[in-house]
Amino acid sequence: NNNNNNKRKHAKERGIHERMAQQASQKAAALAAESLSTPASRAAFSAASGSFAGMVSAITGLGGAVVFVPALSRLGFKAKDIVGTTVAAVTGATAAGSLAYAQKGVTDLPCAATIGFAGAACTPIGQKFAQHISGPMMRRMLGGALILCAPSVLIKKKIDEDYEPTKEEIAEQERIRKALADHGIMSSAPDKDGHFQQPKGNLYTIISQQFLERYYKHGSWIDALYNEREYVYLGIAVGLIQGTVGIGGGVLVTSYLSAETDLEVHRIAATALLCTLLTNIAVCSQHYAMGNIKLRTASILALSAMGCSYFTARNIALDIPEPAVRGFIASALLASGVSMLR
Repeated sequence: NNNNNNKRKHAKERGIHERMAQQASQKAAALAAESLSTPASRAAFSAASGSFAGMVSAITGLGGAVVFVPALSRLGFKAKDIVGTTVAAVTGATAAGSLAYAQKGVTDLPCAATIGFAGAACTPIGQKFAQHISGPMMRRMLGGALILCAPSVLIKKKIDEDYEPTKEEIAEQERIRKALADHGIMSSAPDKDGHFQQPKGNLYTIISQQFLERYYKHGSWIDALYNEREYVYLGIAVGLIQGTVGIGGGVLVTSYLSAETDLEVHRIAATALLCTLLTNIAVCSQHYAMGNIKLRTASILALSAMGCSYFTARNIALDIPEPAVRGFIASALLASGVSMLR
């Protein structure tokens, strides 16, 4: 009897504690909703979220969706409006960050163009799939994808530090350098420590350098596209994901380049930003036509993100150590994925 009485007593106490916790949670949620009930407070929250997203976008190359999505969820938007508004805001953030990185010669422009244009061409197919997916299912898919991709950015392809280039490889590099020098362009081939060389000159010179370097390396544009066809396949995957879920292309590009190439993380982030921009332009126009973009909120998010993204890419991002950037990317993916699954 004493045991039964004790069990009933403990069960009653647990019930009281659970009700108290539930009431506290409901009260906190009500206070949070009340704090964002006025237009001014919602605008201020959007501007703060956009500024933080712009910084995250420039450092990680993820486009800022990992911040925009939870912020719009907090503002109470529906799933499809969250996706559409996020796409519009990410387009602004990635445009500013991409420009800053390209001006400094950090972005792998041919790689980004291949992935981005292949992705943009495939987004309509993803849009067809999206018509058969509910809002909650879309959130779960995106959240799960973010969590699964988080560990991959911590993986870095190992470089054989003892590797010595062959005479043929040295001769090939010299041939490319000489061909570029005839056009007055410096080669961006990595130096002896494996770091890419930032070119001198305006944006046109940087674009010319990178595309001509690819041309002379492979012999023709067709051969260049064929020899780097994995970027075409990656672009197709990015387009399908962007078209179906609306976001996530930058995550895929960052994860793939981190695991499968020996590029520096800053170059990966810059390249992923430009890829995201190109595919987002196609996706954004589709969401606008469907009425999924809340223009006022998207404008505040995009403008605030653009300023912070450009400033961070120009003045801060390249000074952050690579391990710290990789850890920051993984943490952002994990936190955003968990928030989407709630």
